[in-house]
Amino acid sequence: MAAKHTDRDVYKILMNLEYKELTNDRHPPAFYLTRPEICALYSAVDPEFITRDVKLKYFKSPKSYPIDLNEGFDQHIFQNRINNYQMLGKVQKFVLETEENVLQPNASANTQTSITGSDRAQDMPKRKVVLSQRGFLSHIMLIPYRLKASEYNNVTFYATRYCGILHIMHMGWDEGRTKNDSYHGKFMDVCLSDDPDLDPITNVPVNDNERVYGIFKSTIKEYDLIYSAEVGGIISDHKIYDVYNMDEINKCRFINTKLLWTSQRTENIFSHSKSLHWWLQAYLAKSNDICVGLKDTDGVIRNEVVVNQVKNIPQQQKWKPHICTRFLRTTLKAVEEVMSEVDCPYTVYEFIYDSFKKCIKYRIFTGKTQYSFLSEKYIKHCKERTAEK
Repeated sequence: MAAKHTDRDVYKILMNLEYKELTNDRHPPAFYLTRPEICALYSAVDPEFITRDVKLKYFKSPKSYPIDLNEGFDQHIFQNRINNYQMLGKVQKFVLETEENVLQPNASANTQTSITGSDRAQDMPKRKVVLSQRGFLSHIMLIPYRLKASEYNNVTFYATRYCGILHIMHMGWDEGRTKNDSYHGKFMDVCLSDDPDLDPITNVPVNDNERVYGIFKSTIKEYDLIYSAEVGGIISDHKIYDVYNMDEINKCRFINTKLLWTSQRTENIFSHSKSLHWWLQAYLAKSNDICVGLKDTDGVIRNEVVVNQVKNIPQQQKWKPHICTRFLRTTLKAVEEVMSEVDCPYTVYEFIYDSFKKCIKYRIFTGKTQYSFLSEKYIKHCKERTAEK
């Protein structure tokens, strides 16, 4: 699947996609996506106000049914619109604030090599940094199993290459404002408490802007992935007070919450077609468990929620995690190759997975445009840190 460059409308083709090639399982790769580690936690009150003053939530399995997800909808606070500069805001904030030079992993690797007395630093694989969001990673990893022509399956993302670093921003679906769009936030509030010894408070308006996010680091072959993702609740019988101690935070047992319509129920809920996306989101956010609630057409959960461990979900599935991982690396390599001559904090490449034409295509916005998404403060910092020896 080498990168191709043929004109088609205003786009060029990055990759043509074939199901048999993407899902070929005869030669599994000898690499996987490493288990992510949390590098920092942030609390977002709105897209412009991100703070380290984090209040973790604790999972409490609902005690009584039915659960009416419509309750309080007239006071529901939907997420504020996010502009381009806020898309990678949490990751940029982390890079600006952390003492570690995460933008130059090869420098620390070479330092460690000299400390151990080895003179073979040049033989070590060169690390490549990608700053992104979980949404980009999970949606790209889904593509091998979402080749059916559908607007729902299409994916759009934007990339800027500056100082040798890929910055990739995912463009998701616009958030709606209907009752159905409010159900997930309500379900989270029903299941998550401010204190492990107290029941969740459900008589206050749900605010979709108030969420806890983590900055995660993982590796895939030669790539260091640093990305943001929403953090779920914690399964714990005691409260976590030191939210700055990442060693302790990484020991916590996290859980995600999901919803399905009762009409979508199968004998095994986790064999549903959405299970791959659930698994990817959970794995990338270092979650150990997933809790699923079944809502009926009235928006009411009448049956007990179902909880499963993330590690069990890939068992007896048609999809294979390493197929997803392999395609993520293939995509990163293709994007890197087509942008190899770019070194500009403003130039943006728009990539679109077009399920109708079975390809990933791209076009270029040169210089500073409405698509540019790196902040001036970060741009200055990036230049300085990548110049360090």
